[in-house]
Amino acid sequence: MKPNPYSRKKKALNAEMNVVPYIDVMLVLLVIFMVTAPMLTTGVDVDLPKEQTNTMSQNQLPVIVSLTSSGEIFISYENNIDMPISEPELINTLSNLQSQNSNAGVPPLQVMINADQNNQYGAIMALMANLQQAGIQKVGLLTGAPLPAPTL
Repeated sequence: MKPNPYSRKKKALNAEMNVVPYIDVMLVLLVIFMVTAPMLTTGVDVDLPKEQTNTMSQNQLPVIVSLTSSGEIFISYENNIDMPISEPELINTLSNLQSQNSNAGVPPLQVMINADQNNQYGAIMALMANLQQAGIQKVGLLTGAPLPAPTL
């Protein structure tokens, strides 16, 4: 008997999972993440709230540590105004002032950093590390008054 040319032959079922579509989806996701990752690291302009802050106690003036863009450090406290100082001297001076305040029962020493806007981030962080070595717990950053918005 001659086989029928229109008949179908039964093939065994393939029970294996086809992973090709999954690989395609993963490659598309990889491309999406590669494109969007650099966008996540850029800065975003935000409109910060403007609030009235608490004023410092008037009986104790803060110590102001100034850092110029060239890396010079100046300190202002009590009657000493804008004295040039090295990093080791800064740590010793602040440690002495801190110990004097703790012996006298005065609140902890208040230190403010007055840094030039052209300073590198690393220089300011190094200064803050020096303040931490001197035992200073709280450090503030001084800013200038914001420029008025241009009128159109």
